Amino acid sequence: MVAGLIASITTQTAGAADLGTVKARAQSVADEVTELERRAQTLEERKNALDDRIVDLSGEIGALESKIGDTGRDLAEAKDLYIERAVEAYKSGSSGARLDSLLAAETMSELMAVAEINSVAAAVDLKRLRELEGARAEIEKAQDELDRRKQRQLEARAEIEVLGAQLQTTLNDRRASLRELAAEVEELEKQVRRDAQITAQPSGTQPASSATATSDIPAGYVSTGVTFGGVASWYGPGFAGNLTANGEVYDPMGLTAASKELPFNTLLFVMYQGRGVVVRINDRGPYVGDRIIDLSQGAAEAIGMSGIGWIDATIVVKR
Repeated sequence: MVAGLIASITTQTAGAADLGTVKARAQSVADEVTELERRAQTLEERKNALDDRIVDLSGEIGALESKIGDTGRDLAEAKDLYIERAVEAYKSGSSGARLDSLLAAETMSELMAVAEINSVAAAVDLKRLRELEGARAEIEKAQDELDRRKQRQLEARAEIEVLGAQLQTTLNDRRASLRELAAEVEELEKQVRRDAQITAQPSGTQPASSATATSDIPAGYVSTGVTFGGVASWYGPGFAGNLTANGEVYDPMGLTAASKELPFNTLLFVMYQGRGVVVRINDRGPYVGDRIIDLSQGAAEAIGMSGIGWIDATIVVKR
């Protein structure tokens, strides 16, 4: 029997160790997911900023296109004016050869050169021609700026799409790993509870009705290695004589406790501020907030807990 008990305790300890390892891995992956989600949020904010830039660029591009159209119309009007003046010069007796040279000019530079050579300043306004040459350069500059802005827009979109896709892939992988680890933790927790239920003895497990608090597990009990902590409370005289969840008559001064999950007759060594006592689970509760255990009045008094408090508990069995 002793050998079987030792084997059972060893199994429980191993199960608790496995649970702790998997929980640590799950926490690590959860931290990674949190960081990836933070980076995703930052990337989303950057994407929004890029979208704003793209809207601004679109507005500027529209303005440039409008300016190009305006300048093109100015050039067309100037060309018409040049032809009109050339015709007038011809009618007034200008040499046909001179007119042919003017009309044959293909660029503004050639036109100005011919005009200057032939001294036809009266027919062609050289100042206007120079202004038109500047307008042509301005159009070309505006066109170049338009192309550069479009390229920056395309590069910004490509960058945000690549980064977003890479991050989402990594985040999906980490979330999948976290789900798997969470399922593993849940299964291990069930196994630990099953092990605790197996070793919880239906008789001979009642602690003494009164006990002196100790700083460590008292003689006669052995730790299973399963420990947990949380907020505890206690209940007392108002429940005296009522039936507990396992059908016993509640004794406020007995060393018992209520738990929502632990099997009946599970023995716990409950520690509060350096003082501990062994209690037996015989009731269900507490159902207030995040409290994990409800001690009997006698157990609470033994460890000096007058209200609610943080306790550390270890599942134990008798030797």
